[in-house]
Amino acid sequence: MDFNFQIYHDFIWGFWPGIIVVFGVGFFVGYLASFLGLGGGFIYTPFFHSFFHLTAVQAVAVSLAQMPVSSLSGLFVYHKNNKIRWKQGFLLLVTSIPAAQYTAYKFGRFEDTELGKQLYYGIPLSEFIYLIVFTIFLGILAIYNLIIALKRRRKYYQSLEVQSQNLNPNPTATNENHAESFSYSPKSVFIVLVTGIFFGLFSSLFGIGGGFLAVPLFVYYFRMSPVEAVATSFLGIFLTSFGTSVLFFMQGKLHLELALVGSFGGIFGARIGSLKAVNAKPYSILLVTAFFQFLVVVWYVLGKLPKF
Repeated sequence: MDFNFQIYHDFIWGFWPGIIVVFGVGFFVGYLASFLGLGGGFIYTPFFHSFFHLTAVQAVAVSLAQMPVSSLSGLFVYHKNNKIRWKQGFLLLVTSIPAAQYTAYKFGRFEDTELGKQLYYGIPLSEFIYLIVFTIFLGILAIYNLIIALKRRRKYYQSLEVQSQNLNPNPTATNENHAESFSYSPKSVFIVLVTGIFFGLFSSLFGIGGGFLAVPLFVYYFRMSPVEAVATSFLGIFLTSFGTSVLFFMQGKLHLELALVGSFGGIFGARIGSLKAVNAKPYSILLVTAFFQFLVVVWYVLGKLPKF
């Protein structure tokens, strides 16, 4: 694979604007990813797919390749603030890494088959399937996160009222220790391992890191605070995306020149986003997640409709 920056000439506004925009998107995605724990691919993948005309697999590969750098930057902040729950994070990796590797291998090869290249509504079947699954799944998840965020927002203000009445002098104390109640019961281990499979599968399929599954699991089932869930999810994103990026590189699907510039922006964005998340209100992370998931779904679908 040749390592050059010629692909930036394919950007609609030219070479240097392409460099600047990719750096800016990297900064923005790094900020959102570390704040939401989603890996950032729900913006990266449609962006590279639409503006640089990469195939679905190539867009996913570039998206994943930027996650190890930005997530490592965020992990440093979370570790310093003692927000990472290591037991759940490493247990998730037991199944997420193999699942991500297998999916990346199959997804990368399907695009090059005759079946994957057949045109449906003007686009290859591999990209048509990707578009349908991506938009439907992310849309459903956005609705779910919005509903939960609004419920948590209501509970948050109710807890403030209770605190003002001195019925619970420290209502957030139990939230900080929710994750400590985790035990390796057969049910808990099974749920984390199954989630790890889908974490790795969707990470490789969509380039979105898999945090959209892990964060709700950690928040709703293991009773972590949202920031703890994001921090623990970031641990899985870092290791899973690193291994999968290597596989995509070996398949010749990865444009390193795009990933490199985006990663530089992501380093700074992730640093700021993780600092913001540490002090965020309990409901705000889920609310912002839902908003951007809606935004990306609408933008991505509208961008593809003229081809139908």
